[in-house]
Amino acid sequence: MENSNFSFNQELQGIENKTVSLHEYRCSQTAKIGCNDCKGCNQCCENMGNSIVLDPYDMWMLTSNLRLAGNTPVTYEILTCEDGPLELSNHNGLILPNIKMVVDDRPGHSHFDTGICPFLNVDGRCTIHSIRTGLCRLYPLGRNFYPDKITYFVLTEELGCPSKKKSYVKISDWLEIPDMEKYEAFQLKWHNLKKEVLVKMQALNHSMEEQKTFLLHFLKTFYQTPYSSKLYQEFYQEFEQRLLEFTKQFFS
Repeated sequence: MENSNFSFNQELQGIENKTVSLHEYRCSQTAKIGCNDCKGCNQCCENMGNSIVLDPYDMWMLTSNLRLAGNTPVTYEILTCEDGPLELSNHNGLILPNIKMVVDDRPGHSHFDTGICPFLNVDGRCTIHSIRTGLCRLYPLGRNFYPDKITYFVLTEELGCPSKKKSYVKISDWLEIPDMEKYEAFQLKWHNLKKEVLVKMQALNHSMEEQKTFLLHFLKTFYQTPYSSKLYQEFYQEFEQRLLEFTKQFFS
């Protein structure tokens, strides 16, 4: 799959309402996106650059479920260390964690420069499928953010799934995320917060030190500080509390 990291990341997450020419779906509707369980294909796990960006829900899922030897919980620091599967990158002005592509040393493969997802096994299957990131779940869909709703669209052939025999699937079933109403509400708040943070960064344009302090606090609040939640309902409550405290400190 030919891939431009910037355009893929933009189209995957939606750019406000600039994709309205494409057919839009709500999560309760069906779209032709079923790909026979990706049998014989893992193209969407290759050559993705830094485009698979994590949100706080993704970080909570990984740190709550991944374990090292001896049942040691995986932390943000472990995930983003030099040998970890994640890295911090600049995404349109924000420093956010994304999945870090690694050298493809599987027999018969040759993605040495472009890389593959570190969670892909030798058989080309995802080793964290049940807790995969939101953008991994979303593919081959993109999404548009409106003030009061999220809509979905099927990616174009250039960026979408190459499977020729797709089936119709209900989008909420495809995403496999419990309580889509709460999840979409979280996504809208997270999307709006990132926009506010970018505006704040522009206001701090002449002070690199203030920008750095602000971004580090943003990362610490929503990613680095461990989430104590055990259930997704508790995660949303904890996120809301962090959002409230962050907003009071920096936007009041």
